[in-house]
Amino acid sequence: MPTYGRIEEFKFENNFEEYTERLEEYFLANEIDDDDKKRSIFLTVCGEKPYSLLRNLCAPAKPNTKTFDNLKEVLTDHLRPKPLIIAERYKFHQRKQESHEKVRDYLANLRKLADTCQFNALLEEALRDRLVCGLYSKTIQRKLLSESELDLKKAFEIAVGIEAAEKETNEFRNEVSTTHKVTMRSSECYRCGKSGHNADSCFYKNSRCHKCKKIGHISRKCRKSFPKNENQDKVKKQHKKNTKFKAKPSKVHQIEENSESEPEENSGWEVFTVKTCRTSDNKELKLDVKIEDVDYVMELDTGAAVSIIGEENYKKYFSNIKLQKSNVKLNTYTGDPITVMGEITVNVVYDKQTEILPLIVVKEGPSLFGRNWLSKLTVDWKHIRSVITPSSVKITNANGRFQR
Repeated sequence: MPTYGRIEEFKFENNFEEYTERLEEYFLANEIDDDDKKRSIFLTVCGEKPYSLLRNLCAPAKPNTKTFDNLKEVLTDHLRPKPLIIAERYKFHQRKQESHEKVRDYLANLRKLADTCQFNALLEEALRDRLVCGLYSKTIQRKLLSESELDLKKAFEIAVGIEAAEKETNEFRNEVSTTHKVTMRSSECYRCGKSGHNADSCFYKNSRCHKCKKIGHISRKCRKSFPKNENQDKVKKQHKKNTKFKAKPSKVHQIEENSESEPEENSGWEVFTVKTCRTSDNKELKLDVKIEDVDYVMELDTGAAVSIIGEENYKKYFSNIKLQKSNVKLNTYTGDPITVMGEITVNVVYDKQTEILPLIVVKEGPSLFGRNWLSKLTVDWKHIRSVITPSSVKITNANGRFQR
């Protein structure tokens, strides 16, 4: 009769209970029912050191005078003394999820700790409570605590779902913070001083100079900082030729990127000059959203790379959400830095769409619905453009390009 499987020697650093479980499965697979045969196989395969220990534990009797169950019990009591239930439950209730630990791994480790706690019929309830209380993410924890009827299965499914959404949000942050560099070589652009593009397609075509306050270049290329020479008239003519129209004054939130220096790679988001979409009656375009179950109104701002909220409104509506450190950099159009208090991760509902999204909290400022939210939540652009007067204001699309 063929033999199924193989049992190796037992090593003391391994779990003896798991070893005997495998040994019993080996007996079952090979149809070994005789207790003497089980004992003989165990004493043969267990190894020299375990056998020597068994001889000492059974003395003055010999191991071969005991049954297989007797030998298993003797060795189990020696290697793994019966634990104190209160101490095991203390370790269980002290276990918290590590920052790098996934929810499914955290629950698996809780189950392992619960093995010696003798929860019996209360096991599922104990695991649910410890899962919710020990979660690292406060966003997931708040969501679970708001559920009226929550069992272990539902808690696990919700936690894993939000964890996946938070991972996608973090990946999006890394994408928007990456600096895209132009590699092709060409003549220097008179608007920004960089090469690889012409003046008509320059990103700073609609930027405001910090020195002369005019639109069309940045301060490092401002003509006021250069001595007059014979090329000034030529540059001026070229500037007029490339500028097809001039935007009429419109409301501009005083937030723009720091155009004086290259942003460091992965240093965080930066917000460009924000042109607020305005309706035909010269009012800002408002969007009704629900943030963490709070009805909230925000200005649609397609020029803003990120969505922001003032500290006063944060304290008024969302102070229950812990403020996290943020690497986002914000400047006024004059180049003065705006104080960033931090950021929060919130559940946003807009037009039957739900997403977990980041929200930047500033010391003072309007509530802006920026491009990072636009990339996740679909807005009805046909309706928006229908209420804006095209001839009186420039509209910024989701890519940051201005169009009539």
